[in-house]
Amino acid sequence: MNWWQAFPAIAVAALLLFFPGLILARALGTKGFASAAMAPLASCGLIGLAGVVGGLLRLDWGILSYLLVTAVCTGLAFLLRRFFTGRVAAVAPASAAPVVQWAAILGGMAAGSALIVSRLWPAVGKPGNFAQVYDNIFHLNAIRYILETGSASSLTLGRMLNPDAGIAIYPSVWHSLAALVSQLTNNDVFVSQNAVIVAVSVILWPFACIMLVRGIIGPRVLPLVFAGALSGGFWMFPLQLLQWGPLYPNTLAYSLLPLALLVLVGLFNAGRERFMDNVSLWSFLLISVAALFLSQPNGVTALLAFSVPLIAAAWFAQLRARIRAKAGARAIGLVVLWGFAAAAAFLVVWQALLLSFDNWKPSRTLAQAVEDVATGTLLGGSATMVASVAALLGIVTIIVRRRGGWMIACALIAAALYIVAVFMYQGRFRHFTIGSWYQDPYRLAALVPLFMIVLASVGADGLVSAVRGWLGRMAERRSPGRRLGLPQFRGSGSLYAVAAAAILALAFSTLVGRVHDPGLTAVSTKIRDTYSFVPGWAVSNDEFALMSRLGTTVPEDAVIGVNPFNGGALAYAVSGRHVTQYHLAPGPDAELRKIAKDITTAQTGSETCQLAGKEHVRYILDFGHFYMLNFPEARSYPAFVDVATAAGAKVELVDKQGAAKLYRVTAC
Repeated sequence: MNWWQAFPAIAVAALLLFFPGLILARALGTKGFASAAMAPLASCGLIGLAGVVGGLLRLDWGILSYLLVTAVCTGLAFLLRRFFTGRVAAVAPASAAPVVQWAAILGGMAAGSALIVSRLWPAVGKPGNFAQVYDNIFHLNAIRYILETGSASSLTLGRMLNPDAGIAIYPSVWHSLAALVSQLTNNDVFVSQNAVIVAVSVILWPFACIMLVRGIIGPRVLPLVFAGALSGGFWMFPLQLLQWGPLYPNTLAYSLLPLALLVLVGLFNAGRERFMDNVSLWSFLLISVAALFLSQPNGVTALLAFSVPLIAAAWFAQLRARIRAKAGARAIGLVVLWGFAAAAAFLVVWQALLLSFDNWKPSRTLAQAVEDVATGTLLGGSATMVASVAALLGIVTIIVRRRGGWMIACALIAAALYIVAVFMYQGRFRHFTIGSWYQDPYRLAALVPLFMIVLASVGADGLVSAVRGWLGRMAERRSPGRRLGLPQFRGSGSLYAVAAAAILALAFSTLVGRVHDPGLTAVSTKIRDTYSFVPGWAVSNDEFALMSRLGTTVPEDAVIGVNPFNGGALAYAVSGRHVTQYHLAPGPDAELRKIAKDITTAQTGSETCQLAGKEHVRYILDFGHFYMLNFPEARSYPAFVDVATAAGAKVELVDKQGAAKLYRVTAC
């Protein structure tokens, strides 16, 4: 299968990300660009909610349960809007003609999406390839688990690894979406996962960046196109997270984050135009939190962190206004009180989202970390000087206009989180600050590009405004009393066509200029190595071919003994046949250790045979001792590795492909 043959799966993934949420957004009263911007947030919130509700009501996961929850939530949204009819202020139309606004949005998406896909598709290779690294063992098996069990609840997805757990929380939106694509297109989990990767990184991420800039700056053509083009110019996101881990749920959460921030922009009147009424904004704040939490909880932590400047600015403005108005002590006290209440709530939620994982050590000096942020050379990668210079211009623009300081503060917050991750040693402060992100510098570096893009787009807008003003002053000097006639948004169609052509030419030149960027080339190479079957860090071509036949060589009720460190755990994702372990962690329990130690030499009636019978372990997948991670735990499965060479092994060879072998256990 090539990428064009995979296009229907990609299209289905994109429709699932946008269309149900668009229906809910319209029901909540949004119009124009706001309804489109809120659609992915609403869709992911609906997917997460449908999974949880389906798990509680024992409804199998599928398109019907997704549409059912969508229909119910849409009906409730209509009732909510009906209740508030006439009680909320209407939103004025955008200052730009819709055709201009959407031409700019689509032009920006074309630039950003083309750059990302030009790197992503060749790097991944074929739609059936997959990232042969640690996290993806879980992700692929989780998609298969949802397809097999019909359970897509974030409350219970962790039962795949711990079947006896009552509540086993793991955010499931990514896996639920991929499972839906598989069901609707009849593709395997590998093609379906890649379809979601393309829909999220190539379509959703540029779209979300453009929409955030649109909400802040307004329907300005150049900034929107510039934001889209820049969204594909950072090596750290989204491309690096598709290799590192791979961190697919984080990629989804970070791609939704700009849209959640757009809600905050509306709530705090931080944009140029009002684009949603208060009922819609508060509704989508709840939806944003749900969508981010059920995609990856550290998306909520990021939203909390970036909300601080907006909340602090609103609090300070209220306090200053009441003091200047000489309001009474009661009125001033109420403002102080809600400030303390907000800070307390923030700390409680922040603390609740902290994780105990703490394996990272400092990797950069303070000077290197600061330089990384300023130049885009995150974790020692390639500089993104176009974005850095434009972002500096954006800072100057904000200072001159005396409006939008919160954007600078958010950029500094992202920078500070990254610097803590790469510079500071382990300790309480480091844990409290970045514990929600597993203290992982890659996850935190991926937050930096967002406000670099925002500041750079503000810089582009400031530059255009400065040039317009200069040209206007020049015209005034040459012909007193006359102003320079520049095209406005509601001008003639011919002027729009000329402007659109100029903007697309600029976007194309930016795109061509970035194609040979060394940072993008480096991350593309990393992705290519990760997704390759040579050497096949998880499985080789022969091992994958052998696993593809397990559906005919192994009975449905049998369990296959595997060493997860040599890729055997992926047999479940490939064939649907159950295995003794679905991920590299947690390690084997005492019973599995006993089976994996001597099942091939056990005697009938022995404890090992009794345990194997209880767990239905009747086959062994032997992929040798080439381990994707050469940890000591990889040697906890001696009976599942190099079986034929074990003295007295009682097994029967069932299938073979190169060095990969499938055995049936005859010892018991």
